[in-house]
This record gives sequence, structure tokens and C-alpha cells, in this order.
Amino acid sequence: MEVNDATQPMPDSTARAVLSTLYGGLNLGLFRHPGAARPCVTSTQFIVIAVASLAVSGVCSFVLSGPGALFNPQALASQLLWVPLALLAGHLVGRLLGDERYLLQVATTVGTIGIALSVASGAVWFAVDRGWIRVPAVLGVSGIYDLLFAWWAMAIVVAVRRMTFSSSHRTLWPVFIVTLMVVVPVYLVTPEPLWEAPGEDTPPETGSRPFGERALYAQTELLRKAEQRLKPERAGVEDLYFVGFAPDASQDVFMKETLAIGRLMDARFGVEGRSIKLISHPGVVETFPIATLTSLRHALHAIGSRINPEEDVVLLHVTSHGSENHELSVAFFPLELRAIAPDDVRSALDDAGIKWRIVVISACYSGGFIEALQDAHTLVITASDATHTSFGCGNAFDFTYFSKAYFDEALRHNYSFEKAFFIAQKAIAAREKAEGLEASNPQISMGQAMQAKLDNLANKWSEASHEK
Repeated sequence: MEVNDATQPMPDSTARAVLSTLYGGLNLGLFRHPGAARPCVTSTQFIVIAVASLAVSGVCSFVLSGPGALFNPQALASQLLWVPLALLAGHLVGRLLGDERYLLQVATTVGTIGIALSVASGAVWFAVDRGWIRVPAVLGVSGIYDLLFAWWAMAIVVAVRRMTFSSSHRTLWPVFIVTLMVVVPVYLVTPEPLWEAPGEDTPPETGSRPFGERALYAQTELLRKAEQRLKPERAGVEDLYFVGFAPDASQDVFMKETLAIGRLMDARFGVEGRSIKLISHPGVVETFPIATLTSLRHALHAIGSRINPEEDVVLLHVTSHGSENHELSVAFFPLELRAIAPDDVRSALDDAGIKWRIVVISACYSGGFIEALQDAHTLVITASDATHTSFGCGNAFDFTYFSKAYFDEALRHNYSFEKAFFIAQKAIAAREKAEGLEASNPQISMGQAMQAKLDNLANKWSEASHEK
């Protein structure tokens, strides 16, 4: 896939040239030299490569969607997004290096490596779907996608550098141009599949491991063991207990966020042994109890029976989809689970005898939970107000936007739950503005008694960290 001297002979036919280009793209995808045949690319060859890329992607998504797959014409725009981006990048590289042949060379390189990615990713997803490959829980489906995308991006970067970096052109600007013009936009706008399963109510293939019989009968024991592992409170010490609650199994982000926040709470706030994670996700269904209103009540009751209600604080973090009527999604196919309303959360905490409460809810319209939860001994933090959505609940994310800003960024460097909120609030506003999103307006309600308690705890945690 390199620009060649004019004296180099052209292939005998377009078909042969396309096959040679595809072979070169396969080699580039494996970080190898493209091979002996390095033709000058014509516009006809590029069009054939673009069509082939679309066809391969379509075949892969059709196979993965299974019987009754429906064609999704709206996906064409995202599937072909790379074409104008690659042509523009190739044009800029050609202008930079003074050789217009780079326009099609760069664009064709992106396309051929993309075909290699489609074939490889299709094979991986097919193996996962059939249960031949088990995705590690900590990695998740989005983690596999990120690894495949990183391979594609690195292959393109290496190929462009080989193509453009020579004794006469010793510059990395072509690499920067292609990365900025092609790699970054394609990552931000994930291509939609051309074929989709018949509908959301259709049962997934058995290889995707939905909630099955084995998991069903394991739930009681998983919850019992999680409760048994809870350490008792320490007399004279204001202990912090943590409950992570991720009740929607439809997306990886809720699981990954809950696990990551649990690790942060262990390392920074010393809650290890004083936490329970309730997670609905196929990848951890045999490791953690699923998240339902019933399991939440049991977990909170177990914590309430161990704490000193006058001393200890319980942090409940909830991450899920939220609705305009202020209910949290509770979903794990094929179970029929009830959504959770604000009064459900309040009664679960009240019935457990938990006095000092921090409740953080990362969900759309989560501000609608504040009125039911607020009191003098409670801090309530929500990712949005009662009338707006929050963002980041896609498989491509490790955190929802708010939890990323609040837990992974602000609280990682601050012991004050209140100050961390205002830091996160500014960060969220800046991110949403930069991405052209409607403001989510995160909310906070701090009880007067809880404010004094948390200020005191923040000072103790800060002093303890300096003593280490």
C-alpha cells in the first residue's frame, strides 16, 4: 500500500488489482509489509474496496443477528462514515507531501484494514455468541470491542507511517492527520450493524448466557455468602459501608462501573469487607447476586444488622436506566422484574434501620428521587434533575458520565462527598457543552446533620491518608 514510482507496471486487470490490494490490507492488518504487489490505486479500485467493506460488514452482522434478522438502512450512514473521512485525510496528506496519489492510497489502506477488522471481529463475536469464548467479566463486551478497535487503529497508524515516512518525507504529520480525521471520529461514532435481531423481546441465543436455571438456584447462596462476608462495625469508629446496585443487565457499563467504584471505595475509604455488590449481568451472574428490589432489601437489612446506626454511614450507589416517571430499570432476560420507584429505595433504607445515608443515583431523570429520599441525616446525589437525561450508559463506556466525573475523578482526589459533587458538576457541564448535549443538571440534597458528620469524616480520612 505504498506510493510507487511511475515506472512500476500496473496490474493486468481491475479484479487482480483489487485482490492484490485486499491481500496487502490483510498483511497491513497483521502489521506486516503489504507484499510485493503494490499497485497505484485507481478510483474504480477504491470504490470496489468500499463496496466490499460494506458487504463484509453486512454479512457478518447478518450471521450474528440470527434467523429473522431485519435490515437497518439507518446504519448505512455510520457504516460508510469512514469513506469521506479517509478521502479527506488522504487529500490532506497528498497536499502535505505534494503527491496527489496519496488521496486514494490512504483511503484504500483504511478500507482494506477495515475489511480485515470486520472479518476478525465477526469471528470473535460469533465465537462469543456460541459460547466458544467466554468474555472475562472485568473486560466485558465493550472491552473486546475496544481491543479490536485498538488493533485496527494501530494497524492504520503503522501502515500510514510506512507509506509516508521516507528519506524525502521525514514527517509524522500524515499519521497525526489520519488519526485525527479518521480514527477518532470512527471511535466516537460506533458503526451500527446493518442487520439486527427481530426485536428487543426476542430471546438471545443460548451462547450469550442469559439468566438460566443454574443462576436462578444459585442466587440465595450468593446473597447469603455476600452477607456473611460483611465485617461487623468497630466500636468507636465511624465505619463506612458500601452497597453497589446495578439492576439492568442490558449493558456492560453498569456492571463495570459498580466493580470499579467498589475498588475505589476499598482503596480510598477503607470499606473492604464492608461492602455488597448486587449486579445483574451475564458475565458475573455466578459471582455476584443479581440486583433486584428484593436483593437490595436483603443486603441493606444485613448491613443494618451489623452497623451502629448512631455512628456508621452507608453509601448506596445505584446505576441504571431511568424513566420520565422516575423509575429505575430492573432488567435481566428472561426474568420479569419490577422497576424501582423512589419510595422503594426509601422504604428499603428505613426498614433496614440505616440512619446515616449517602445515596448516589446515576440514571436519567434521577432528580425525581430526591424528594422521597431527603432528610436531615441523608446526602442524596443524582446524575440529572427530574426532567433531563444523563449520559454515558452505552457499552462503549466504563463509567456513565456522572459516575466518571464524581467517583473516578473527583472522589479519587477528595474526601469530601459534597465538594466532590461540585467538582463533578462543573466537569459534567463542560463535557456536555463540548459534545453539544443538553445539560443533565446533576442535583444534590444535603441534610444539615449529615453535612456536619461528613465534614468530620472527611477530615479524619484526610488525616489518616497523610499518616500512611
